[in-house]
Amino acid sequence: METVESNDRVKQKVVYTGEYYKTDLLKEQEQKYKICLVLIPVIMAALFIYMGLLNNDGSRVFYVVMPYVLQFLPIAYMIISAVSFFPKNMLTVAQYDKTYMRIRTSGTWILILALASILGEILYIVRGYGNTLELEIIFLVCNIIISILAFITLRIHAKIKFKMVQNDKTP
Repeated sequence: METVESNDRVKQKVVYTGEYYKTDLLKEQEQKYKICLVLIPVIMAALFIYMGLLNNDGSRVFYVVMPYVLQFLPIAYMIISAVSFFPKNMLTVAQYDKTYMRIRTSGTWILILALASILGEILYIVRGYGNTLELEIIFLVCNIIISILAFITLRIHAKIKFKMVQNDKTP
């Protein structure tokens, strides 16, 4: 903490003294990856909303709809984390955990939940329930696309490597 005196008051200014995380990627490559990490979850969110508006018969079955509904939070967290991660060049330890690491965790959960929803939808279709086969197939394809996008996100995430940089304000 630094103390700054001005006129008749003494103010304290908080100074970060921890280590920073910095990537070794070229600036263009880093920007490309970060743009992808922002756009992919936005596309996932659009697909998620579209799937909710389909009103297919499978969306009334617990083992199909529960994994689908649970995808909402990881998609929302991924969007928030990716937008927060985008403008930063050096990350504090807290920023690293709340952006970069949360993107990986969210992507993993989206992939798991999308695969569970795909499995449930396939079981529902194979059993021959429902009268809306076209809508069931659209729901299935959207889930497959979301799982592919989650896998791509995890692959992009794995390409971004960080190294720790010592802070010059460290006591």
